[in-house]
Amino acid sequence: MQSIMNRHNLNWQTWLKNGDQYLKAATPKGTKSRFGADIRYNLLSMSLEGYIMAILDFHHNLPDNHTYFDLICGLERVMPIDETLKKRILQYENIQSICSIEKYYRSDPTEEALKDLKGAITEISMMAHKTCDSVSSQADN
Repeated sequence: MQSIMNRHNLNWQTWLKNGDQYLKAATPKGTKSRFGADIRYNLLSMSLEGYIMAILDFHHNLPDNHTYFDLICGLERVMPIDETLKKRILQYENIQSICSIEKYYRSDPTEEALKDLKGAITEISMMAHKTCDSVSSQADN
């Protein structure tokens, strides 16, 4: 599996960079976003995926799927995650349930939900950078 991921240039560095870029796009500083709540939710979701996949790829592990639940379960296989943080993230999984044909559902998240989700993803971002950047700093020494 690792060779397939490398062929497509998906590695922990790429996942981490994607997480940072999606988080930045979802939450511009000092200016109102040009995106609606649904797009910002999707950008935040892709940043969550990027950060967790960076950690998992760093540990040579993959999630069962890329839903919030499966990403969090995969993360728990390689490191502990605070139960409150886990619940904060998982409560937003069903804002969009677009992977199931039988239970397809979409709604627009509230600004409060987006703010809370961003805060939770920022915590995951710090975990990802702490995990992955340790290798970068060791390689520089």
